[in-house]
Amino acid sequence: MRPSRRFLALAWGTPWQGVVVSDQIPPPPPPPPGYGAASVPAPNAVPRTSSNAVVALVLAICSFVICPLIPAVVALFLAGSAQREIDTSGGWVTGTGLVQGAKIASWINIGLCIAGILVFILVLATASISSTTTN
Repeated sequence: MRPSRRFLALAWGTPWQGVVVSDQIPPPPPPPPGYGAASVPAPNAVPRTSSNAVVALVLAICSFVICPLIPAVVALFLAGSAQREIDTSGGWVTGTGLVQGAKIASWINIGLCIAGILVFILVLATASISSTTTN
């Protein structure tokens, strides 16, 4: 098998189509990244959901059933922590919708608790006023 003319031109550095092959110098490699370069995640990395956001939503929902006020307040703190985690991740941590849902459910539950306490105080005040006037 005979080598092609292009192979011979490349091997011997002879002119081929008006270009001298031996004068071609490959470009230098790019410089390495500096110390401040952002780290690049693995090629197939997938954004993950914040576990604090999931726990905050679960606590906010459970606060309607179990011990209404305490889980709602804890869910608000966890939702704030999850929001900071999501904001600083650069897009690699998700769960903003879970955080918003946890905050909304927690505030609704806290509002219902405060309204329930106010109604209870109003009923007690009304009962005590009516019992003192009937005696």
